[in-house]
Amino acid sequence: MLLSCTENDTRTGKQAAAAALAERLARLSPERRALLQKLLRTPADSAVQSIRPREGDGPAPLSFAQQRLWFIHQMDPESPAYNMPYPLRLRGAVEVGLLRRSLDALVRRHETL
Repeated sequence: MLLSCTENDTRTGKQAAAAALAERLARLSPERRALLQKLLRTPADSAVQSIRPREGDGPAPLSFAQQRLWFIHQMDPESPAYNMPYPLRLRGAVEVGLLRRSLDALVRRHETL
């Protein structure tokens, strides 16, 4: 079955989503509503500032997921099973300098990169 979506259908869908959101907001307790308002007032970049480098120079303990990957790698070192390529198509002009600075900041924040 092939579905088509017109501009009118999209507008109706957006209206339905807005109505559902308004309903959910109306059901929030006063405490949760206050917390939501506080979170919405928090600048978006404050989350980035809250990431702190790990203390110490020694190796960090592995998470369960990392231990599992290590074990699987020991069983079959040549397997590409956990390589997860994710192609991304960018449209429009790419500001190469800005992209480079963004990736550099990401690498600085995550010592495993």
